[in-house]
Amino acid sequence: MAGFLLPPPLILLLSAALGSAAQEAQDDRIRYRILYSDPCEIRSRPWQVALLKGNKLHCGGVLVNEQWVLTAAHCVMSAYNVHMGSEELGRSQKIRATKSFRHPGFSKQTYDNDLMLVKLNSQARLSDSVQKVNLPSRCEPPGTECTVSGWGTITSPEVTFPEELMCTNVTLISSEDCRKVYGDALGNSMLCAGNRDSRSTACIGDSGGPLMCKDTLQGLVSWGRFPCGLINEPGVYTQVCKYVDWINDTMRKHR
Repeated sequence: MAGFLLPPPLILLLSAALGSAAQEAQDDRIRYRILYSDPCEIRSRPWQVALLKGNKLHCGGVLVNEQWVLTAAHCVMSAYNVHMGSEELGRSQKIRATKSFRHPGFSKQTYDNDLMLVKLNSQARLSDSVQKVNLPSRCEPPGTECTVSGWGTITSPEVTFPEELMCTNVTLISSEDCRKVYGDALGNSMLCAGNRDSRSTACIGDSGGPLMCKDTLQGLVSWGRFPCGLINEPGVYTQVCKYVDWINDTMRKHR
């Protein structure tokens, strides 16, 4: 399963930087509700989709228009079942997709440019619970309040998938502060978000899902350390405001 993967450069950091914290998290035997504090209705996030492998969760994503979904590049597969229109994955629209276009600069080693467009085989039917996302016209500054959502695991290191869509609020963090945690692994195409002294973050199954700030798409869930939900270790997102031209050009080229 894809979703909130650990980029190779950070693997060596796990034993050195995470050892005591990860052990503490496991020793406590607390089933952290690390991702999201509350279920949320699909009508409050009608652009939210899930990419399924068969009937199983693979990644999250957002509906850009009736024909296109935006997600993370590391979520690539040969075929997708795209769920939309319901908080519960087993209900509402499912549309097949067999064409996807990763950003040409995507790096499997660093996760730079971690975004991808997926073209639906048939058009989505728009409704109160299925709507197009608002792409950004600017990059929001650090300190902006945002919301991240998805169907990914709500516990870590154990994996427990919820029955419905979950949401939590996070705050954009400056690149300078985020590099104090991740160092050179944080690339220029990446955005960090989290809350001080909080375990709320995205995790396995949430990759490609939306980080919404002021009703616009500012980020796509990309990567982070595992176990998820360690104190003061923010989630890392692809910063969508830097890719609007690529998104529009790619959709136009592959109509």
